[in-house]
Amino acid sequence: MDLNSNPLAHRAILSIPSAESPLQVVRRISAQWLTEKFGSAPLASGHHHLDEDTVLTNHAAYLADGAEHAIRLQLREDRTQATWRTTITAVAFEDLSALLTVGLEVFPNSSMLLTPGKPRLVRDLVEALGPTDGPAKLTLKPQSVDAEGIGALIDVLCDPTRRMPVIVAAQPRRPSALWSDRLGKAMRQSAGSATLYELTDTEADDTFRAAIGEYHRVAPGAVRTFLSEVDPAWPKDASRHRFLTVARMSDPRDKVWLGIARTVQRLSTETPLPEALRTLAFPDDEGRRHRAERQAALTSARPSEELAELRKDAEELRTLLAQADAELEESIRTAELSARTASSLEEQLHTAVERADGDMEALRALDDVERARAEAHILRRRLREQGRYDDTVVIEQPPGVPDSFEELWERLDSFEGLRVTADKSSALELDEAERARVWAAKAWNALRALDSYAHAAGDGFNGGFYQHCTSDRSGAVTWPLKQLALVESDTTMNRWGDERIFPVPVEVDPSGRTEMQAHLKLDSKGSTSPRIYFLDDTKGVTGKVIVGYTGPHLTNTKTN
Repeated sequence: MDLNSNPLAHRAILSIPSAESPLQVVRRISAQWLTEKFGSAPLASGHHHLDEDTVLTNHAAYLADGAEHAIRLQLREDRTQATWRTTITAVAFEDLSALLTVGLEVFPNSSMLLTPGKPRLVRDLVEALGPTDGPAKLTLKPQSVDAEGIGALIDVLCDPTRRMPVIVAAQPRRPSALWSDRLGKAMRQSAGSATLYELTDTEADDTFRAAIGEYHRVAPGAVRTFLSEVDPAWPKDASRHRFLTVARMSDPRDKVWLGIARTVQRLSTETPLPEALRTLAFPDDEGRRHRAERQAALTSARPSEELAELRKDAEELRTLLAQADAELEESIRTAELSARTASSLEEQLHTAVERADGDMEALRALDDVERARAEAHILRRRLREQGRYDDTVVIEQPPGVPDSFEELWERLDSFEGLRVTADKSSALELDEAERARVWAAKAWNALRALDSYAHAAGDGFNGGFYQHCTSDRSGAVTWPLKQLALVESDTTMNRWGDERIFPVPVEVDPSGRTEMQAHLKLDSKGSTSPRIYFLDDTKGVTGKVIVGYTGPHLTNTKTN
């Protein structure tokens, strides 16, 4: 996560069913967590300095009848590398249910790479409060599901009120210590961000497959992360719910299993706050109390014949002034961090608007599809007019665009004009992102454009890829020029040129590696912004376009 553009490193939102004194439980668990970290946990309203660099601020809100309605505990730790701010907010309702959120913000003070994890406090709160997501209960360990429990699991997956992911794992047919260890770690890291289930045996696997269908099934040893709004009746919906095969879960060299927890934690962080938490406000009771004390002290500070009385009044005023200074300092620091958060939100809003503008590209793609469909209709009609009815029927429907980079990699042999030397792992890393399906589809079209150019070059086309994309030759697959860069800047190559050395066939370069600057942009927003780097060797020894890299954005002058 790019903490410079978004300080919110993690957020968990928990729905607490009817429970006795939920706010007291939240306060108790939070106090235990604070005591373990700092040795104390003052819970009175106001600011409390736990050590030289750490401040705890407590707030409470009350209803008209005096009943406590909400609490907020905010811990700020000013460290050398960054300021860390943990905020715990809970609001209770008349039916004894409650909503709770734990947020971790990180404000870097240097260029040091920070990798914040989910606060352990989230696990403690899940264990103590038993939160739910729709009909499902959040647990710290996966819930075992046998054949008889499949119906309830299907209800959870398809429930319209569910908002968190559901991780479903199926035991492998052959016991694997590595598989079990990896699943256990992924489940522990996902606790509080997803509901967790494990199919216990082959009978449960088969029953689940029969109930949910072939496309959404979880094979023995596989792990699938189901997002909300599962639609078992729609085969294409299955690609939204990423799965890992038993082979990848059991391969010591394959690290993609780490993406299970990263994905659900990212989704948890990106989930909008419910209105009850979003609109919650706390009165500044502590500030009002201090101002009242200062006013009373000033009113009572009258000339006195006794010097001791004057000194006493002055000392009281100095104490109150020190409190006011501390209050002001805290308010300024809070305002600074809030300004950084607001700036981040503005940047995210700008990105969202630009991404919406990118829908024009989707409209263009739909227009191309419609043109191709109309062209196919005309050709079929002409064939029928010639009596060639059999030629108008396509027995095997061609596949559409791939739904993931894993699927794209399995179909690379479709491109006869390309030589792909890129590292597969960099491409598969993109599958963990929210926009993975969009990027995979765009990558497919990018490779189609490069392949189309390679075939054109083989047929005598004299221009380069740029000219290919500006031509209007019939049947040519092109790529938008604004998403094409044929060179990098001098600054980028001088500072980070080593990152742009990619593998090539030895007949192209005896070292097996060479520099590539030309690249296609699959996205232009966010820190990932995938790229495809290529080398035009259509006039060289291979007669192909060599694709040396597919993966996240490499370092350049605009990288944070």
